[in-house]
Amino acid sequence: MIGIKIAGKSRSILLAFLVFNFLFLIRTTAFAQQSTSSPYSRYGIGDVAGKGYSQGFAMGGTNIAMQNDSTPLFFINYGNPASYSSLRLTTAELGANFNRVRLESASAKKTINNASLAFISLAFPIKKWWGASIGIIPYSSVGYKVSDNEVLPNIGSVNFLYQGSGGINQVYFGNGIKPFNNLARLFFGSNRYQRLTSENKQAAISNIMKRKKAAQGLSIGANASYLFGTFENTRRSIFPAAAFAFNTRTGTTTQVNGFYFDYGMQYALTIDSVRHRDLKKDVKIIFGATMAAQTNVSTKIDSLSYSYFTNSLGYEIVKDTIENIHDVKGNMTLPLTFGFGLAIKKGGWLVAADYSVQNWSQYKVFNQTQGLKNSMRISLGAQFIPSSKVNAHYFERVNYRMGLRYAQTALELKNTPLVEYGLSAGLGFPVGRNFILRNFSMVNIGLEFGQRGTTKLGLIKENFFKATIGFTINDLWFQKPKID
Repeated sequence: MIGIKIAGKSRSILLAFLVFNFLFLIRTTAFAQQSTSSPYSRYGIGDVAGKGYSQGFAMGGTNIAMQNDSTPLFFINYGNPASYSSLRLTTAELGANFNRVRLESASAKKTINNASLAFISLAFPIKKWWGASIGIIPYSSVGYKVSDNEVLPNIGSVNFLYQGSGGINQVYFGNGIKPFNNLARLFFGSNRYQRLTSENKQAAISNIMKRKKAAQGLSIGANASYLFGTFENTRRSIFPAAAFAFNTRTGTTTQVNGFYFDYGMQYALTIDSVRHRDLKKDVKIIFGATMAAQTNVSTKIDSLSYSYFTNSLGYEIVKDTIENIHDVKGNMTLPLTFGFGLAIKKGGWLVAADYSVQNWSQYKVFNQTQGLKNSMRISLGAQFIPSSKVNAHYFERVNYRMGLRYAQTALELKNTPLVEYGLSAGLGFPVGRNFILRNFSMVNIGLEFGQRGTTKLGLIKENFFKATIGFTINDLWFQKPKID
């Protein structure tokens, strides 16, 4: 049989190109849906999406120090691009979210449900020291509809209605490498090694090897992303008791697009003894750090304000145009972000902790600050796998996860900081484990219960329940076929 043979490297590039276009099409169609119902998404760019997929979600959102081991199952951690360097199999992830939020004020309660496609990503190893990932994920989401009634002097009762929808999407392509991965191999082929061997200096060789192996634990990476999206905000002022006053409506559409870069570092080391006493199982410690510099992205705003009245049939009749702004271009300044993480793994246990900060006080639109505050987030999570043996009972191979998080958001309303916290748990169910064909799959389920805000001072409290389901597929791609 005659066929066309494509070199492994060219095939990888071709596949990445096809996958990118496929994901882009899906994201711009299926993902174009509201995924939040929070009145606080009215501010800034809306609710900023957490990083990481179903595994990290169930562990309190930890991701900065999360890294694959040398054996499957592998997962994609775009929250720290340095993690791509530890991939050994091609990995695909697909997930969906469900949100249920109960809004509560001092006088009313309301429950809203939302479901949305959450993420689509692909990651693959290029070399033993180099991995890459491509995907489409939400960056932020806007979705709210709230009203407020005030009695103003000389005017009377006024109903203010605020409504918004939309968000920003993120298409990313990332790479992670281990820059010192070949140090030990290069040392064995060096003249220095030959000289030390001939002089029988085994202690010196051992010390050099320890330093070089320690350096091999360093990974660095970067994601290059393109942000795009549109969100709409509408404000109405309705005068129900004023006989000669016209209602007003202001609608603003903001379009965002531009490039965004974030960077990551991880360092992993394994401890096999403490004070010259051997441990029963090695302890793996991973340190992580992430950073995204302050970035300007292109912004275009259209705004229309007019006065109107409502006729007997309920239709709006425009009285006069107050302001009409069209196609005004400028910049939006996204904040500096940095974070640090620590993960400790021993046997089937994995414990991880993150701390991150975003400098939202420098967030600007058309060079105007928006009154936001710097935000902070702390996350803690744990995972336990009872057994990794091939013949272990099924529920001994299930991944059991839990976590918690606390955040001081970028909002401070009526001199009250807006605080958010959540408690999460989840399971990872292995599916179709095949060591001969080297393909593995897992279904990840995560749940989170949490709260944001307060009912004091006329504010709104959110009690939310979030659920996510993700599908992780590992397979052996880009290998040269063998002749039977």
